[in-house]
This record gives sequence, structure tokens and C-alpha cells, in this order.
Amino acid sequence: MLIFLASLYFIYAFFFLFTYVKGYSLLRYLLKKKNINVQLSIELIFIIICSFVLFMTQPLNWIVGLIMLSHVGGIIWIISNPDQYYAMVEEASVDMDSFEIIAFMTYIAYGAFAYYSIII
Repeated sequence: MLIFLASLYFIYAFFFLFTYVKGYSLLRYLLKKKNINVQLSIELIFIIICSFVLFMTQPLNWIVGLIMLSHVGGIIWIISNPDQYYAMVEEASVDMDSFEIIAFMTYIAYGAFAYYSIII
């Protein structure tokens, strides 16, 4: 299941990079206010898979637990204060090109950490 989770992160990161290079931008699509349900659904899928890995493996996989907490924190932020979340996205101080590269690298890191946790 850990290999599936790591592969899912790598595929998700690939989609971010591929759409950015082709000029479509999956991240900008997900950050539109009308697409909040899509974004929350994707985060929920990652939470379900992370929790399945976390609670079905022994000993406790703390790396996947930290990754799951980051997803839970993101959902709590979006649900509890969506105006602040979307105001941060719409500010001129946020460079969307850099933000897309950061999102790509974050999901690559999540995949690498999940894959690395197999070895531990």
C-alpha cells in the first residue's frame, strides 16, 4: 500500500508539472473558488489512503502520519477560513509560477518520503 501511495504522489506531481509545461495549469484550476469540492475530494482521497497505511501497518509509520497531518491541516484551513485561503491565492504577492513549482516539488517530496518509509 505504501508503494501505491508513493506512486499516487508521483503521478499527482507529474500532472502538476505536465499541465504547467503545457500551459494549462492544474494548480490554477484547483485554486479557483468554484472548484473547492474537487480540491477537497483530492485531499480526502490522500487522507483516506494515508490513514489506511497508517492504521494497517505495524509499527506505526510516523512519516505517513506527518504527511496525513499536512493534508488534514490543509482541509481544516480551507473549510474553516476559505476567504483567507482564496485571498492569499489572489494576492499579487504570490507568484503563481513559483507556486506551481513548489507544489510539484512538495508532492515529489511526499512521494519520496512515503517510498522511503518502506525501507525504515
